[in-house]
Amino acid sequence: MAAAGNVTLIGLRAMFYGLMPEETYVQSLKDVPDVLLWARPYFLLLIFLDLVVMAVVGDKNFRFNIALINVTVGYTSEAFFRFVSRGLELTAYLWIYHHHHLLSLPFDSITTYVMCVIGVDFCTYWWHRMVHEISFMWAAHYLHHSCEDLNTAVAARISITMLPFKWMYYIPLAFLGVPPPLYIFHSHLNLMSTVWTHSSLWPKMHKILPVLGHFIEFVFVTPSHHRVHHAANQYCIDKNFGAFLIVWDRLFGTFAEEREDEELVYGVIDQKDTNHFISLEIDPWQALWERFAAAKTSGDKLRTLIYGPGWSPGQPRLGNPDEIPDVRGRKKHQFESSTVVSLYVTLHCLLLMVGIDDMSTRMSTVSRDLGLLHFAYLFLSSGSLGWIFTAHRGFLWLEPVRLLVSLSLCHLLPLFAWRPVVTALTITNTASLLLWPLVRTQVLQLADRKEKKAE
Repeated sequence: MAAAGNVTLIGLRAMFYGLMPEETYVQSLKDVPDVLLWARPYFLLLIFLDLVVMAVVGDKNFRFNIALINVTVGYTSEAFFRFVSRGLELTAYLWIYHHHHLLSLPFDSITTYVMCVIGVDFCTYWWHRMVHEISFMWAAHYLHHSCEDLNTAVAARISITMLPFKWMYYIPLAFLGVPPPLYIFHSHLNLMSTVWTHSSLWPKMHKILPVLGHFIEFVFVTPSHHRVHHAANQYCIDKNFGAFLIVWDRLFGTFAEEREDEELVYGVIDQKDTNHFISLEIDPWQALWERFAAAKTSGDKLRTLIYGPGWSPGQPRLGNPDEIPDVRGRKKHQFESSTVVSLYVTLHCLLLMVGIDDMSTRMSTVSRDLGLLHFAYLFLSSGSLGWIFTAHRGFLWLEPVRLLVSLSLCHLLPLFAWRPVVTALTITNTASLLLWPLVRTQVLQLADRKEKKAE
């Protein structure tokens, strides 16, 4: 790979699918660059710039607490992919490629490059469309759409439960003979190219580039296109599924232009006031189970799973479009927290993220058991911090336990290799244990206010 040594430039350009063809020519899986890790600083920088610009222009599509939830959810999901699954989703692709591929495509061919760009994006379109049109897959994708803000932090809001469904849509590329290293590389580039389109700030491209902008909007996905996809307005439902290329939506009848005479309302139709890191993952599945259990016949139970999330007995597969509610003017759920609680949770979430980065850089040298242990620690931490953030008085006992577990893992097991991380965790967790009575009092006060508000 021509630019493998230039991590900084690859990470930056990967955010916009900006690598030259020869920079993507990778012959073996072990040589596939970790562009997701290399691009992360620029992802976080984009989130920060969003915050600054939105604060200056008065755009209300960025709330710090919600953005923190989005990034934390994204880090936890990536930790699951890296520490637990560890490429398990590649098993079928590798087997089909090695035993049943139809073409022998060279890894260093411009033809193969073009096939990868188009093929990965085509498969992504159909995966993305199906997760909106099949209820049991929508339960895994619901989390991504349940944010009532739209900014680059939302791009990180990806569910752990998506893993069992996405890989199968790329199997046709294995039959065609797309080498596994190139498939992995281009799937990462395709994913990273969607980050900047999660924005409520960018105007339509033809307003920035009067001539070229129209061509860009006809071929490529832009923030304007993706705003439509994330909105719950009636004309936006199940539209603009493209990731890198918008031409698939134009070809298959799922394209919608953003209207300038109607303010977009982000989130889902059945928007709920849920902000717990783990509840965000579980609640859609619980709702699907309740629909499944309520179905009267075995046929309706099956249709509840494989028809659209808006389906009910007697309706078309995707539900009745005339029954989509008008959400224009809908108020956002307000996320309430105190300064002390916000600072506490933010600090510990940042430490979790640094720990994930630390483990990510050495996953090839540590055991699967250590990866599973790290993820179990993350799950415990997400649960405890989530209950603090959402002022749940019933589980406040868990946080001191988590802090003690964290201190133990830092010093009894090599869970964190980078010494500054161990030092920071030790100091912060010890101080947090000493200050816990203050934080607990703040959380209980928030809980009291929430309960009075609900009465």
